[in-house]
Amino acid sequence: MLKHKKLTSKNGITIPKDLREDVGLDAGMAVDIESRNGEIVIKKHTPICKFCKSIQGVKNIMGIEICPECAGKLLKAVEEKYGA
Repeated sequence: MLKHKKLTSKNGITIPKDLREDVGLDAGMAVDIESRNGEIVIKKHTPICKFCKSIQGVKNIMGIEICPECAGKLLKAVEEKYGA
């Protein structure tokens, strides 16, 4: 589905409701925006572990996206540093 939109005076853009609904975007959801082959691609945000870049089981903890394996390593390091 092709839509034509103009940028606002502050270079913003609103994604039309029918397009948002078509791909399942709701208010407040994060999106990933990238430049690819001269185009701008907007898609649902894929959580990626800050440490190992895995996408498996990633959760957001205190603003940090982290996978279970790295969370375990971090917990162990914290316990060693500060005690259990």
